[in-house]
Amino acid sequence: MPPAIRLNRIIAILLLSVHFFTVCGYQLFFSLAENMADRQIIASLDANNYDESELVQIRLPLNIPYTTNWKDYERCDGNILLHGIHYNYVKRIVYNDTMYLYCIPNQQKTGLNHTKNEFARQLTDLPSNHKGDQPTTKKVNLADEYNTENCHYNFSTTVNGTRRFFFLNNDKLAPGFLFKPTQPPELIG
Repeated sequence: MPPAIRLNRIIAILLLSVHFFTVCGYQLFFSLAENMADRQIIASLDANNYDESELVQIRLPLNIPYTTNWKDYERCDGNILLHGIHYNYVKRIVYNDTMYLYCIPNQQKTGLNHTKNEFARQLTDLPSNHKGDQPTTKKVNLADEYNTENCHYNFSTTVNGTRRFFFLNNDKLAPGFLFKPTQPPELIG
């Protein structure tokens, strides 16, 4: 194989790998980094290595009958995203039909998420001053706004006390309100 063809193949493989990384590789990289940040903060929370003054309280009303007040806080795991900041649950307690969740901000995951969003904006040529939580264009789906369903009914009746049945087929009915008199639908027997 001539060296020119071999060089062209190497360049093509290199360009395809760069394209593959820009398409989906950075998503994989950032999701792995965010997962590692979650594991690190959970390990520090399990070891009680956090500052109590950084905790944020979230109150959730509980509409459950016969709830009892808890005596102590319970350690819980989970996360929530509020106003662009990632929080990890630290502890919770139920008191007077309300659950109190105490969360700590996950600065590392929030920074990674902002970096990922900025990198995606640069790849897609969106302006950098554009807010990430607002869509650039309004997505319109006419099927959601004007959802019309075709209903097919068959009515049966007896005529003059005889046992002969007629079926009214509504496929030929005019839809909606009619402003002028029209021919009634035909009976199918």
